[in-house]
Amino acid sequence: MNFKPAPIPGNERNRLLAVEKTGVLDVINEEIYYIYSHLARKLTGCPLSWANVMDRERQYNFVMDAEDIRENEKETYRENARSTSFCQYALRSTEPLIINDLTKSNIFMNHTSVKKADGPRFYAAFPLVNSEGYILGSLCVQDKRVRRLSKDTVQLMKTLASKLSHQLDIQTKQRFTTAEGVLNAMAAINAQFNDITLKDAVSLMRFFSNSPISNDDKNLLRKLNIVDKDLRITKYSRKLLNTLNLDASILRRMKITTSGQEELTNLFKALG
Repeated sequence: MNFKPAPIPGNERNRLLAVEKTGVLDVINEEIYYIYSHLARKLTGCPLSWANVMDRERQYNFVMDAEDIRENEKETYRENARSTSFCQYALRSTEPLIINDLTKSNIFMNHTSVKKADGPRFYAAFPLVNSEGYILGSLCVQDKRVRRLSKDTVQLMKTLASKLSHQLDIQTKQRFTTAEGVLNAMAAINAQFNDITLKDAVSLMRFFSNSPISNDDKNLLRKLNIVDKDLRITKYSRKLLNTLNLDASILRRMKITTSGQEELTNLFKALG
C-alpha cells in the first residue's frame, strides 16, 4: 500500500493567496524566524525542527534548525513535493497533528521515509493560522525515536506557533503597507511629470529613499530640477516631497536597487 496525499482543503484558492501574500516563498530570511524553530526543538527535545508554508505543489521550509545541519546543507531540504510531505495533513485542522509512532499511523506508516530502518518515528505539526483563519503551513518537530509530548509542552508549542503566525501577519502587513505606499508614490510621480518612464520613476524613488544612485540617475535628477549641479536638493525638490507625501522609511524597507523595475513588478503582482 502506498502513501496517499491529503485531501485538498475546501478554501484552498484563498489559502494559497494568503500564502503568497506572506512573501516568504523562495525567500531565505531565517534570522527573523530562527528563534521559533530553535525554541521548538528545545521545548520538545527533538533533534529537528522547521517551519513551512504549503504552496500548490510544494512545501517550502522557510526556517530549519537541527543538531547536525550546516547552513549550506539546508538548501537540500528547503522544499519538497507537497504530495509526499507529512505537513500537507496539518492543513486539515487548526489543532496540532501529533504522531507518537509513525510506524503505527494509518496515514504515515506507508510513507517511503517511515519504512526505512533509520527513518522518522515521531512527528508533530502545529498549524500556522493567519489572522484571517487560513492555515498557511506549520511549525514542526521530528525525531527518529518514538516519543510523547506532555500537555504543558503541547500548550507551549501551540503558543509558539501562534506567535510565529502573528510574526507572519506582521510581515504580510508591512509588505502591503510598503506596496501601497510605493503605488501611491508612483501614481503621484506620474501625475507630476508628463510621460515619465518607470525607469525614471524608480530613479526618483531611489533618490528620495536615500538609496545608492548611478551617474545616469544623477543626470536625470539634474534634468528634472530635483538637485542642482552640486547634487544639493532644490527648493522645488522639497516642495515635491511634500506634494508626493513620500515616506522614506517605506521606500527604504523596499530596498530599491538598480533592478527596481523588477522588484516593483513583483511587488505589484502580489497585490492582485
